Amino acid sequence: MYKRTTDENLKRILFLGSGETDFGLQGENDAAVYQVLPILKSQGYALFLVDDNPYSLALESADAETIVATLTVQNIKAIIKEKQIDAVFPGFAGVRGLRLWHQIISEWREEDGPRPVGLGMPDSTVSLLNHSTALFERLETAGLAMPQATIVRSQAEANELLRDLELPLLVRAHNPAQGTTRRIVKRLDDFERVVDEVLEQSLTKEAVISKAINGLKEVSLLVLRDAAGNCLQICASEDMDPIGIHTADSLSVAPVLTISDQVLQEMRDQAFLVANILDIQGPVHVQLALNEKTNQLYLIKVSPYLDQLSNRMALLTGYPVMLVAAQLATGRLIQDVELPPSYHEKTAMMEPVMDHIVVKLPVFSFGDMAAAGVTVNRQLNSIQKSVGSALGFGRTFTEAMEKAIRAAHFNNRSFSPKYMKHVNDDELIQQLIHPQDNRVLLLLEALRRGYEVDELAELTKIDEFYFYQLKRILTIEGKVTAGQPSQDLLKEAKASGLSDGLLARFWESDFQAIRELAKQAGVTPTYKALEPSAGEFPENAHQFFATFEEENESVPVSNKTILVIGPGAFRMGDGLAAGYATSVVLSELRKLGYKTVIMNNNASDASLLPHLSDKQYLEPLEVSDVMAVVDQEQPEAIVVPGNRRKLIEVLVALGQQVIVLPKEKHQPAGPEPGESEFALNLFYDGERAFPLVLTQHQQGEIRLIDQDVFDTDLSMIQLPYSGVYQLIWREDRTDWVEQIPLPDFAVDSWLRPMPYGQVAFLSKILQVSLIRLVVRSWKQGGLTNDDLEALVAHMPALRGSDFAMVSDRTDFDLHLKPEATIDSTRFEMGAKIVRLQGDDDGQG
Repeated sequence: MYKRTTDENLKRILFLGSGETDFGLQGENDAAVYQVLPILKSQGYALFLVDDNPYSLALESADAETIVATLTVQNIKAIIKEKQIDAVFPGFAGVRGLRLWHQIISEWREEDGPRPVGLGMPDSTVSLLNHSTALFERLETAGLAMPQATIVRSQAEANELLRDLELPLLVRAHNPAQGTTRRIVKRLDDFERVVDEVLEQSLTKEAVISKAINGLKEVSLLVLRDAAGNCLQICASEDMDPIGIHTADSLSVAPVLTISDQVLQEMRDQAFLVANILDIQGPVHVQLALNEKTNQLYLIKVSPYLDQLSNRMALLTGYPVMLVAAQLATGRLIQDVELPPSYHEKTAMMEPVMDHIVVKLPVFSFGDMAAAGVTVNRQLNSIQKSVGSALGFGRTFTEAMEKAIRAAHFNNRSFSPKYMKHVNDDELIQQLIHPQDNRVLLLLEALRRGYEVDELAELTKIDEFYFYQLKRILTIEGKVTAGQPSQDLLKEAKASGLSDGLLARFWESDFQAIRELAKQAGVTPTYKALEPSAGEFPENAHQFFATFEEENESVPVSNKTILVIGPGAFRMGDGLAAGYATSVVLSELRKLGYKTVIMNNNASDASLLPHLSDKQYLEPLEVSDVMAVVDQEQPEAIVVPGNRRKLIEVLVALGQQVIVLPKEKHQPAGPEPGESEFALNLFYDGERAFPLVLTQHQQGEIRLIDQDVFDTDLSMIQLPYSGVYQLIWREDRTDWVEQIPLPDFAVDSWLRPMPYGQVAFLSKILQVSLIRLVVRSWKQGGLTNDDLEALVAHMPALRGSDFAMVSDRTDFDLHLKPEATIDSTRFEMGAKIVRLQGDDDGQG
């Protein structure tokens, strides 16, 4: 039991959920809430969580009372009154939570009763953050430089301002309805259209226009501050691409490699100053632009809440950002923060030290869309187009870069000199100036064709350092293709991040042959621990990455370990839902007494939370990486998502015990306009199929049908794996049915694994964790009569069952400019649970 050293008046705390996932929102906030609930509960707080995200893991936590409700002012007020809430955590819900809390503060009336305090920052800061002009003036008064900005309220005001400014200009919405989107206007012909679009995105119909600072270097810092003003820098990272490309779409590197210590110290001082000005208790993400010719710094964005960078920097440093941030927000000072025994007692007070390099590579869905016949605008600019990211860890930039490329699931053929031969020199130069999603491969191709580093740096505004690092990759590639397999060459290639599969391609061999050759030559990976102190203090490390050195710091967990293969980068279709499924698998395996190990490379994914597994390997998910971990841990079984068919096939061929979590290779397409897709949803325990419920799916929405199906004969169903499945049929109708005649399932339907998103939704509606049922069915002897009763305790208390899952609200036009309609089922970015009726109790 952790002791309370904070305000004793705070007893009942409400966490605001972050809602549906979207571009730039990949479930990192939900993962953070799930991580901190146990420690806050142990400190004596009564915890509550409200969210409407069907894929939320935190909504199924046993450490809080969870409520499914639309995130509106009216609903939050009703919950605060009913649950007698003392304090609200808005910052763990990110920018959405901060905006919602600001609305609640603004609309709170005397008749609403005592208003709870906001944790993490004072009301004055909440107000300041929602009024960019006042925030700009406050920071500028403190001596911080920022690009001059003006707020306009009409097209006429914007045109008037244009007389005094030169292109390019940065235009963004003031008080945006959704996430902030910055537009860079380079052509006068685009100005009016962009201003009109941005004004429509603003809740107050206002736009902020400033001089663009394209081409400068962008650096992100994460700092923590407590109530006494003590500040720590957790980490800093730099974008390889210059300002002008959205930071989520840029390759980023930590620690910073191309900026002097003197400038980095100035950045640190400015970040601390911002945290102090805003009086933050918790994390502050500060983004700065650097003009390297003058060393002038510009403050370009302040995010005093948990976001993707918070999760990423917690993962790449090993520092428990969320656990510390939650306690700082409740008033605990940094020296009083208490952590689980796996950390050193002084970890919270120590600034992390990195003895490794991490590369974050964005992941795009352009290829998947092209395969579906949808053409989108692939050019990268100030509006985010990536849907996720993957991390590569290594001792050198080259190693981290190669592993990041593999973690992002680029095909091995992408590394072949022949891959980009179809791009002529004119096209190559145009793509260097106007980059697309194949940025890294294009830079390699330019170097391969003999372009000089200085001219490439001038064209792209990328630091010359990175081109010299990319040339090292080409040098290794050249050695491998020109040479024959040998111990020295194998070691050099593997230490540079090349996989067995890629080497097999270069040497026209196969994966297993290269793997055996490496073993014979003694070229096997060693695993290094991710520790905040870089090994200076004793810590029980849980997180490891592979490299090729002498000392192996990883010790097998036990002789009865289960290895779980994570979903990797967030992708359209089932991004957060895949992470939800993996996390529940880990949670239930631990509950059943198994030791667990997870492999994954997505910092936003909850499956990498330290308390969900006994060990985490931050590695690509290719066969060679998985087998290296298998050699290290000798697991009893390996759990693999069903869409990883090649991996499953190879693991089985290598004699591994594989447990498949059923999943289709590709996310299924949704029904056509004017069509309904019906599903008899069923649970299969490995021997028998049990009907659960009927659902009806129209474009962008799924509803339950209140019809008894428990007597349906499913004896004909025999499947290789236990799991949750669907019998599907479609009809031409658009009405929502109350009853539906069942077809002849042997003739008029098809069977498929239930998409993970629907599994998560139905679990919450039925108040039975279907993934936990699947895990329990893996036990010897299968399910017991007590299983169902035990699982209900994990689920949120829904008031009624008239809920639907809606998934058609992503603004694809803004981010991707598609030339055809995008299927919001197959390419879903996020979903939310909405109540169809009975909103009178405030739980809409």
